[in-house]
Amino acid sequence: MDIDDAIDAIKKDMINFLIKIINIPTENPPGLNYEKFVDYVSEYLKSLDYKVEIVKPNKEELKQLVKFGEGERPNIVATYGNGGVKIGFNSHYDVVPSGKGWSHDPYNAVIENGKIYGRGSSDMKSGIAVQLFAVEVLKMLYDIKNITVKQFIVPDEETVGNRNAGTYYLVEKGYINKKNLDYLIFTEPLNPTNIGIGHRGALWGFFKLKGIKSHGGFPQKGGDTIRCAAKIINYIYEILENGSNIVSKYPIIPESSRRPSYLVGTINGGDWMNTVSDYLTFSYVRRIVPEEKIDSAIDEINDIIDYGKRTCPNVNIEFDQYYITDSIIFENSQGVKLISKIIKDVYSVEPFLVLSPGTFDIRFVYNKGIDTFNYGPGLLEMAHATDEYVYIEDLVKSTKVIALFLKQFIK
Repeated sequence: MDIDDAIDAIKKDMINFLIKIINIPTENPPGLNYEKFVDYVSEYLKSLDYKVEIVKPNKEELKQLVKFGEGERPNIVATYGNGGVKIGFNSHYDVVPSGKGWSHDPYNAVIENGKIYGRGSSDMKSGIAVQLFAVEVLKMLYDIKNITVKQFIVPDEETVGNRNAGTYYLVEKGYINKKNLDYLIFTEPLNPTNIGIGHRGALWGFFKLKGIKSHGGFPQKGGDTIRCAAKIINYIYEILENGSNIVSKYPIIPESSRRPSYLVGTINGGDWMNTVSDYLTFSYVRRIVPEEKIDSAIDEINDIIDYGKRTCPNVNIEFDQYYITDSIIFENSQGVKLISKIIKDVYSVEPFLVLSPGTFDIRFVYNKGIDTFNYGPGLLEMAHATDEYVYIEDLVKSTKVIALFLKQFIK
């Protein structure tokens, strides 16, 4: 039996496992079914002879770490083997809300035309499946207990934050550190012929507008927060975004993400159609390319507030910052060189080293001295998308890539 035979032998089990975990709706926010998911996957890992520990913040820690959502935030830390090279995998089990408009039930995964459809199929429950079953492939062929494999399966990646109850918490508590890991591979969806070596920076927060309520028959008497927000949002998109002429030299994907970007994702305000709105909040996400300084994004916030004050004299404007991180770029490490050769052999193409357009948990291990990179089976364009899917072929080939990477360290 060779590695292709072994993958073929476990392929059905891997697909069934992936379908099972997709069908557990771990939407975040608010953090649904976390314990149900962790119960299932931890028992599955135990059946594969892993030593499993469930690590979760206490109630006081949760108050500091969880801003969106409620309930327990359990992490799975699973270990197989007890020596040699120490290789960790990191994936998150939370998914963004499915939303409407699906042609397939997002939590009743189906297979059609070589694709598995369902929320989390690309981002990133397929990554969980690959990192588990690549190890199982090798166990069918070799005694691999002379290396150490660690599986970190975490919550709360989707709601980001300067801290979170997942990877950040494991780093702070010492579960992820240089002493117990030589390599750490994230399995986020960046397309299976790409290797992720970092991400753009970001600033997230909320503009909060406080105005004066009045009757809709004489709105001039009020301080209209909706009208003010419209002016500010137009300023953000028409003046700031259109005025930016930076194009990054770094390999950010997709190509359009080599420019800075601005997003107002949510707007909440107003009580009734015939009453001037006296309170409104809207979210703000600013993506920062490596050539920019984080301070310039903060200066823009002050510029936006000043503009609002000039054009909306009866409205008070504040900004509540939720999350800020600089761009992260890891060095071209030994791990990247090793997996590059394997991807080229398996896919018959030269892999690209890329930066993610969005941030992910890899930032928490930056400058920790661990050889770290991202490689996963999912498609970037499917992340958060309606009718999200992953190709079964990519699931199989990515499993082979990871298995061959691990094989290099077996004595």
